[in-house]
Amino acid sequence: MSVYRRNKNGAFYMDYIHKGVRVYKSTGKYTKRDAKLAEAADKQRLHQEVSCAQQNKPVAVTLSKAIEQTYEAKWKTNKDAMGTYRRAQGLVEVMGDILIDSITEDTIEALICTLDVTGVQVATVNRYLATLKTILKYKKQPCDFIRLRKERKGRIRVLSHEEVQQVVRCLRNEEHLGNRPYFHDVALLVEVLVDTGCRLSEVLNLRYEDVNFESNLISIWINKGERPRSIPMTRRVRSILEGRQHGNPKPFRMMVYQAEYAWNWARNHLKLNHDKEFVMHALRHTCASRLVNKGVDLYVVKEWLGHSSIQITERYAHLNPSKLADAVEVLESETS
Repeated sequence: MSVYRRNKNGAFYMDYIHKGVRVYKSTGKYTKRDAKLAEAADKQRLHQEVSCAQQNKPVAVTLSKAIEQTYEAKWKTNKDAMGTYRRAQGLVEVMGDILIDSITEDTIEALICTLDVTGVQVATVNRYLATLKTILKYKKQPCDFIRLRKERKGRIRVLSHEEVQQVVRCLRNEEHLGNRPYFHDVALLVEVLVDTGCRLSEVLNLRYEDVNFESNLISIWINKGERPRSIPMTRRVRSILEGRQHGNPKPFRMMVYQAEYAWNWARNHLKLNHDKEFVMHALRHTCASRLVNKGVDLYVVKEWLGHSSIQITERYAHLNPSKLADAVEVLESETS
């Protein structure tokens, strides 16, 4: 019997099994008919609650599906949308097309170990982890257990004045006029990069409509940090840009791979293959170090280079030894 009285004059109790769980409680009714109706209403309520819970339960989503959804919602309009998308696809290759609600701390450890075996840098591992974290966060999945690894701060490679000149002389060699005439353009590109501190992509994407010869400023609108900035031109940069107009919309009409090929050729010619940090990006470091060494304030250098935070610029602070010399002079004056 599913409804019964515990005593002669008391209320009826209901006693039944629902989904393997015993339901035992008072109906609050004093006739069997009303108690039966109360029990039926209670069963109906539990049935509806289970149905609603099943309807509201999120459908298990695979990693590849979550990537597509995240791309459409968050990455599609970003500057490096396809780069992030390809990195996310790389996660599927490494982890498999698993359900995102099955990703745990152990899954992340396995991912890191797999990436480590391939020999990728810590910074690359962190980019994969950050991408995965964005996906999980967008899909409202737990992701606090994903922690980026500490990156070692490498040595900043700064080129000497002579090294820059050697590269330029190599690229301007007459032997290139036949089959590699664009090497002469890369020589000019090198001088612009070292004088402006711009990234290679920023100069190659630069258009003359963003060069103001009246104010002597170059405006960079699209860059890695999405921080528009203006950079003053040195006399050399101004001369190069003025001399390359000739109705062209852009000062430099070459592909990234061509510039990097020319640079690598010069590095090989100078027998600097062993120096893995002798890359075009070192010209940006060189510009920063020259500014710092001449006593330019770090906050000015930050704006010049377009860094997102002063902490990035502070990597160059140690390159100005004169500041320490000035500091010791203060102490000397106190002890003399």
